[in-house]
Amino acid sequence: MTSLDQVPSLRAPGPGRGAAPAARTGRARRRGRGGSGRLGGFGGFAPSRRRVLQAATAAGFAALGVFPAAREAYADGYDIWTGSCPSYAAGHNCSPGCGPSTVYADACATTGTYAGFHRNDGVTWTLRPNQCYSGSYDGWLWRYDDDCGTCGCGIERRCHDGYRNTGSGWVRSICRHTTECGCPGSVTWPTTGQGTTGPDAYTVQHLVTFHGFATEPDGVYGPRTAEQVTLFQQSEGLEPTGTAGPATWPVLVHTVRRGDGRGGGPLADAVRGAQRQLGKHGHPLTVDGIFGPLTEEAVRAFQTRHEIGVDGVVGPVTWRTLTGTV
Repeated sequence: MTSLDQVPSLRAPGPGRGAAPAARTGRARRRGRGGSGRLGGFGGFAPSRRRVLQAATAAGFAALGVFPAAREAYADGYDIWTGSCPSYAAGHNCSPGCGPSTVYADACATTGTYAGFHRNDGVTWTLRPNQCYSGSYDGWLWRYDDDCGTCGCGIERRCHDGYRNTGSGWVRSICRHTTECGCPGSVTWPTTGQGTTGPDAYTVQHLVTFHGFATEPDGVYGPRTAEQVTLFQQSEGLEPTGTAGPATWPVLVHTVRRGDGRGGGPLADAVRGAQRQLGKHGHPLTVDGIFGPLTEEAVRAFQTRHEIGVDGVVGPVTWRTLTGTV
């Protein structure tokens, strides 16, 4: 995990000027001009925008339709926004991303000079100059000062944007990386109840269906879902609260592995729950209820990232880490 003091300064020295402060709020520009196009004072951290252009084909950029010809804004350096969250992300706490783009778990470089920033090989991945916040920035650094995922006392994150070649075209992608984590602690089961929407609600719905309490998987934890969770809790001798909390989740989840769900039936619902959680963590899978090679690959990648034992099986520890982290 990158520590805060390893995050490069948001402004680089150029010819005839000294180094700027390491971070500042508001618009923080990274402009290294002249020479090799690399940033002085930080070991060549940021690739020149000219090199970015060289790395991807002209036809590919033209197809994206977002790159004006020879714009100085993407000729050199990065622009990183370090101000407050925009209004559309105000309620997202620690994971607003950089807009309505997909967060891919494998979008971030994990080693080397550019660790924690969007990959840029010109084949599968390329950077997205000045297309992030307000159409002017390449990335966003922000801090959330409450509990967040495995961090108990706050977290600082950076998102950096680009494109992913899916094989049928380029799509917008996001690398989201933790740069600082305060008070790291053990991952705990979440509390999921009425009003919850999205992957966690879907997962509860799939899992109670697996246990025989059929619930329409619509991603909204409403009265019907609460009713079925209450029935499940009563059947297991749990307090019938209608909310999936730390006492209910360990009983609700079911271990799934390669080959499960191929014949359909209840086991497919448990697999769907796991696939929903993997999707939440940046592994875009088809939620088909079949634990095939792509699902196993995603599980292994998730386990590797969280250092919880890599076996490709979604057991209790992996379930807790999937549901208890963002």
